[in-house]
Amino acid sequence: MFRNYFLILLILSTGLFACSEVMFTPRSKKSKLREMPSMLLCERIVDFRNEYGRWPVSREDIANRGKKYYDVFRDFKYSYTYFKIKDSNTMVFFFSEHQKDLSNYEDTRKIELNKYAGTVRFFKYDGKFLWKIKM
Repeated sequence: MFRNYFLILLILSTGLFACSEVMFTPRSKKSKLREMPSMLLCERIVDFRNEYGRWPVSREDIANRGKKYYDVFRDFKYSYTYFKIKDSNTMVFFFSEHQKDLSNYEDTRKIELNKYAGTVRFFKYDGKFLWKIKM
């Protein structure tokens, strides 16, 4: 019995102290869908793969290859991007640090636990490149 009370006390005290450093903002599926990377961005990454025979290694690599690639990344709302290349047919594109999250951190100085971020997994299926976005 004492053990259960101790565990509850430990969880509550951790939660109270953590509230000054972190916060959790509920986000609906609709709001996450609005902040999802565009399909055009995914198409341009696949176009890059087909045109140059390799996956892009960075945001600058793809943006410096021409106007059609630059225009897609010009209005991209995420400041951190990372391309993890598994092989010639598979790549994972990570994105985080959304503009809203950065401005929210500047205002509150609290870390958002439910921030806008996600991955796009590119893979080859039946001779075509497909992608799956996860946020």
